[in-house]
Amino acid sequence: MGKLAIRQLRAHPVLNFASEELQAISEVYAGATAVCAKQWIIGTWSDCERHLLAAPLDPVAAKPAWPWQKESEGGQERAGDEYPEDAYVILCREDVVILAGRCERAALYAVYAYCKEEFRIEWVYPGEAAVRVSRQADGPEREQTRAHDADRPAVQVPSMRRRGFVYENLRDEPYLLAVIDWLAKNRINELFMTFMLWDELGSALAPELAKRGIALTLGGHSMKFFMPELMEKNQLDYSDLSWQDGVIAGIVQYCGKVPSSLTRISLWPEDAAIADNEAEKKRFLSGYIRFTERIKEAMSAAGIEIAVEHIAYNAGLSWDMLELLDGVEASERNDVLFAYWGRDYSRPWSFSDSRAEDARAARALERWAAKAADKNRNICVFEYYSDHFMLSSLFPALPERIYDDLELFKQLGIDSVTNLVVPCSHAGTEYSWKWAQGYNSYLFARCAWGDSAKAALADYWQYAPASERAFLRAAVDRVGSKLARLTRYNFPLFPARVVDGKKLTAPVAEAGDIRAELKQLEADVQTTLAHLLRGEGAGLEPFRTYFNHLGETIGELSRDWAENEVLG
Repeated sequence: MGKLAIRQLRAHPVLNFASEELQAISEVYAGATAVCAKQWIIGTWSDCERHLLAAPLDPVAAKPAWPWQKESEGGQERAGDEYPEDAYVILCREDVVILAGRCERAALYAVYAYCKEEFRIEWVYPGEAAVRVSRQADGPEREQTRAHDADRPAVQVPSMRRRGFVYENLRDEPYLLAVIDWLAKNRINELFMTFMLWDELGSALAPELAKRGIALTLGGHSMKFFMPELMEKNQLDYSDLSWQDGVIAGIVQYCGKVPSSLTRISLWPEDAAIADNEAEKKRFLSGYIRFTERIKEAMSAAGIEIAVEHIAYNAGLSWDMLELLDGVEASERNDVLFAYWGRDYSRPWSFSDSRAEDARAARALERWAAKAADKNRNICVFEYYSDHFMLSSLFPALPERIYDDLELFKQLGIDSVTNLVVPCSHAGTEYSWKWAQGYNSYLFARCAWGDSAKAALADYWQYAPASERAFLRAAVDRVGSKLARLTRYNFPLFPARVVDGKKLTAPVAEAGDIRAELKQLEADVQTTLAHLLRGEGAGLEPFRTYFNHLGETIGELSRDWAENEVLG
């Protein structure tokens, strides 16, 4: 197709990119399809109010009005300040399409949403071409997402205000560049990295973040970046102020050189438990929170206005680093990042039927959420849905868990969530951990926006060959449920996991149960693999590779755990 008649209401790097993307995507995916519009208008809501002569007719109010405008007490229309910054609208009126967001990034989201629906495509995996979504896969729930089909288009708003992906140690520049492109296309608004990784790859990633308006968070376990001498220590003493001024000055100086996409610092203690005594418990958490507040104060003094948060995390399974202890005050200035390690991903994270450790963590989350609300601070949940360490190389699909979790978070008043991506180590060269975790990542992105599970799953499975789609979906979900059960051993085996059976030299009480679960898994995986090996057609190979990897890994682990059982 030829060049589209795109009217961009204002020059801005993100709006410029949105216009380029609309043209480029249309050229690739429109094909011979007749595009009925004669003009596409791209901008923010305020751009529309300022540069367009007339608002479209609102059939409900029977007068011209923009969908984001509400009537004030004086009868005057006002802009939709009550909407989150990523809200957008798609307005189709006669031969004009208006793609507008509350902010520039939201306008880019509107472009991608329009292209998805107009050309029936989904971007499922980073670096891969979009998947064609057949109309036969559409149901009532998917049709409800097509805002531009309605008489009065609804303002599209995210379920979660903060929607982030975390990469701590992935030194793969080409892949991360593809990830950034995928993040924007799936309406993710944050990339979270360690200072070390950003220092290595930031110069290549920064321009791609900027033209998409994606926010950058730096931090994680990065204290060693500013304190090389920390290599010889297990944990810092945050009640000791003698070392803090110099370190904080270094943090401020470094952040002052980072591009404007930097919006948050989330710097954590070392990944090690603290001493198990009452005095140290309260002293550590209070001192660490105060340290992050001093970072915030120093940033403000230097004219760098960005958010700072502290983490609540059970490093080394230390509950005293996760729970808000009596006598420890929540921060008045900084936000909270809640990260619980060791969860059983086979069960909902509820308060009634969880195992004891998970129920305790849920109570801790509830308390942190209440305290954050009291202090008018934000709380974000740090999840591990794409973490090949927590979930191991026996990586499970977690569709139900992801949707159940985010529903629970909303019930607790939490509107921020991040998902950690950790590569798989010690796996065969044929196994693609990037592909394996992509299912959970895609569903997380869709769920964090607020799309229904039914619509997201229907779209994902268009990725699979039609002839095997039903079989594959059932097999992946069934085996995934069994694989998720293995995460319940992370707590009793810590710091080992089920995949570390060979490393254990002492008998383990759970060895018999683990062997029994592996035996059930092996039978299911081998049956699935046999079916896939008989199948034909393009698109089966990644599924064959995944199940073949599972079969080989389970077989090896079964032998390891048989040896451990003999030790007992």
